[in-house]
Amino acid sequence: MTTSSFRNYYFDQIEATRELLRPIHSNKDTPCALEKTLIREIKVRHENLQAAYVELDELGLGMILQNGSGDSWALILPDASEPGRFRYSAFRDIGWMSHYSKDTLDEAVLEAFKSGFTRVAPRDTLDKLSATLEWKKGSERLAHIEAHQRGSLTYSEMLAEFKKIETKHSQPTKLAA
Repeated sequence: MTTSSFRNYYFDQIEATRELLRPIHSNKDTPCALEKTLIREIKVRHENLQAAYVELDELGLGMILQNGSGDSWALILPDASEPGRFRYSAFRDIGWMSHYSKDTLDEAVLEAFKSGFTRVAPRDTLDKLSATLEWKKGSERLAHIEAHQRGSLTYSEMLAEFKKIETKHSQPTKLAA
C-alpha cells in the first residue's frame, strides 16, 4: 500500500461497499438502507482518520491517539527494536501495555486507528499520566511481567512482587530529619 492508500483506507471502502451492494438494489440508482447506513458509518471513520493524519502532519512522531472511552492511548514513534520501522505503543493509566510495529509511519497510525485508537488525544496526555503514582507502580510491575514472560519468574512469584510494590507505595513517606 502507498501512503495515500493508508490515508484513504476508509474512503476507498465507500466505493467498495457501493460495488458490493449494487446487485441487491431493486432500483439500481437508489441505494438501499443498508448501503446508506454503512456508508454513513464509513464516512465518520474516514473523517476521524483524517483528523489523526492532520495531527500527524502537524506534530509528527510523538502524536497520541486515544480510544473511544478515553482510558487507553497509543503513542506513535520510531521502533527502537527495528530501525527504520515505526510503532504504536499502547498504554493506560497504569503504564505501557503493548506495541505493534509497521513499515511506515502512516501505516502505524492506520493500525492504531483500526485497533480502536480513533481520536486525537491531548498532546500532554503521556506527560500527565507518567507523573502519577499508578504509572510508577505500573512501570515497576512491568519488569516483573517481562521476567515472567521470559520464564525467570513463576506466576505466583510475579504476583508476590506486585504485592511488594503495592505495600511499598502504600507506606507513608518518611520526612528526612
